Amino acid sequence: MVEISRAQGRATEYPRVLFVTPNAFNHLTGGGITFSNLFRGWPKDRLATVHNDAVATTDDVCDRYFVLGRNEIDLFVPFRLVRAFAKRRTNGAGAGEFPAPVPAGTGGIVSRVQGDSAPQRSRLTGGLERWIADFSPDVLYTILGSNAFMELTAAIRRRFKLPMVVHVMDDFPSSHYRRGVFASLERARMQRLLADSFSAATSCMGICADMCDAFSQRYGRPFAPFQNCVDVERWRPVVRTGSACGPEPHRLLYFGSVFANAQVSSLIDLCRAVASLNEGGMPVTFDIAAPAWQVAPYRGALTIHNAIRLIEPTWDDREYFATLAAADMLVLPINYDAGTIDYIRYSMPTKVPAYMASGTPILVYGPRGVAQVDYAARDGWGHVVSERDPQALDQAIRRVLSDGALRENLRLRAQAFASQNHDTLRVRTAFQAALMAAAGARP
Repeated sequence: MVEISRAQGRATEYPRVLFVTPNAFNHLTGGGITFSNLFRGWPKDRLATVHNDAVATTDDVCDRYFVLGRNEIDLFVPFRLVRAFAKRRTNGAGAGEFPAPVPAGTGGIVSRVQGDSAPQRSRLTGGLERWIADFSPDVLYTILGSNAFMELTAAIRRRFKLPMVVHVMDDFPSSHYRRGVFASLERARMQRLLADSFSAATSCMGICADMCDAFSQRYGRPFAPFQNCVDVERWRPVVRTGSACGPEPHRLLYFGSVFANAQVSSLIDLCRAVASLNEGGMPVTFDIAAPAWQVAPYRGALTIHNAIRLIEPTWDDREYFATLAAADMLVLPINYDAGTIDYIRYSMPTKVPAYMASGTPILVYGPRGVAQVDYAARDGWGHVVSERDPQALDQAIRRVLSDGALRENLRLRAQAFASQNHDTLRVRTAFQAALMAAAGARP
């Protein structure tokens, strides 16, 4: 425990953390799960969250929330007028609607003109200011976000004179504000806000070591890596202890999100490989455990063979680990296109520590130069196919399913690195200590 110093002094204790984020605590999204695991055990009365996440929040880790609306973040006036006009044209339905938390890409008429760069404004309202003052935070923790979100975060930091910890989850500075009439202006605005945020931060964090190295060089200050963690000891009775495949048909599994700018193209390649293997006489099945609303746009491209199933993911921890351990092979697909690489180059999926701890051999299908692919190739916890080559992918699936020595090596290395790099006791303790240290630096 780190001693926290305040003007009137305070005993050694957990500081009061104000979490300002576009992605809050939940059990559905990668960010929501990661934050829940990192903050678990932090006293609820010392944690409050300001957010505009459309996903329903959970209260097992945090139960104090302020949901941002259009009073705090909205389009600038001319675009609000366009929105109102579109709403009247559609009788208040459909394309004219914008949710209260307006993202970078706003949909409808505005997005057709502005791409992902519709200008937004932010405002620290009296209601939000009173809510924060009532909580009386010691430290601000944020993952940044859109330009307006960064401006609001900066306003909160300055108003309450808070030390700030910035935690970056993906390389959005390289990919955001690239399309639309105002893209160049919004990118310049973003760069100014990023420079201010990183300069003002008491400490900076990244999602993995590769990101921290790159961002340290880019922004001229140290970044410490923190990502999702897994309780290795708790799940030891559930995970695999052997590497042998089960009886045919062998079972492939993908568990996680499905997004166009992350993995859907490579996931479709895997479906084609599964269909090819079955038609060539090798019986395999492929379960894709992802939210139905995410896979719906791609259903036709994914379900090209009766061996492929789209299933709803479980959010019960024990069932989740049992599902991973029951498969004969886990797959980790990453798109090969330049847009995806720019965005997720330094990302580390939430599922990676659980995949590794499960003991089920992992096939990584994605380009080198992406942190999760390079991590698997460098440390040998996954069998990597780094070229987009259907024949190489078919051969890799066959090998991972049939080569007993390879399967055992993958299992042992993955579980060893899960314990070494991603165990809850190690990661959560270090993360929470970093927040305590940052709060101790309060002016």
